[in-house]
Amino acid sequence: MIAIYPGSFDPITFGHADIIERGSKLFDRVIVTVVRNPSKTPLFTVEERIEQILRSTQHLPNVEVDSFEGLTVNYAKIRQAKVLLRGLRVLTDFEMELQMAHTNKTLLGEIETVFLATSNEYSFLSSSVVKEIAKFGGSVDHLVPKHVALDIYKCYASRNQLASNPIVPASALRTNHLRTQPPSEIPPEPQE
Repeated sequence: MIAIYPGSFDPITFGHADIIERGSKLFDRVIVTVVRNPSKTPLFTVEERIEQILRSTQHLPNVEVDSFEGLTVNYAKIRQAKVLLRGLRVLTDFEMELQMAHTNKTLLGEIETVFLATSNEYSFLSSSVVKEIAKFGGSVDHLVPKHVALDIYKCYASRNQLASNPIVPASALRTNHLRTQPPSEIPPEPQE
């Protein structure tokens, strides 16, 4: 059984990683798909987001990362997926996601949407929250994998370099692991 987990993942957070890890235990294969949305201005390119997700999920052998533009159900049909995986944080998520699930069902009758409730510790977390905190110089290393936090700090530092002397939070220099991994499975950070 193949599940598609679509989203913008701009950037991937520990909440996303939690859904991916839990989904990987339920399905034979989970394809995390970065949706190309031309109406949005993302912080990271599609290629950068794919790389961030690949590094965050490298310990999960049945997880694949891809991207697409268009209707999710068309992509699911191409990949022969029968399930769309979605995470739910709050009640407003459910209303929007239920409407989307019904819409997708009208477009492709054999597709099912499976909702996973976000773990309590990530119920407040979204990519938008992460970007807002980082934009104003706050630490995000407890919200995203370390390599993603460093990418975010570099991105905002380069954007703010002309305006002022950017400050990278000291916490960004501390070790931060993908919290869904046991310490024994943490891959070494590449040396630069």
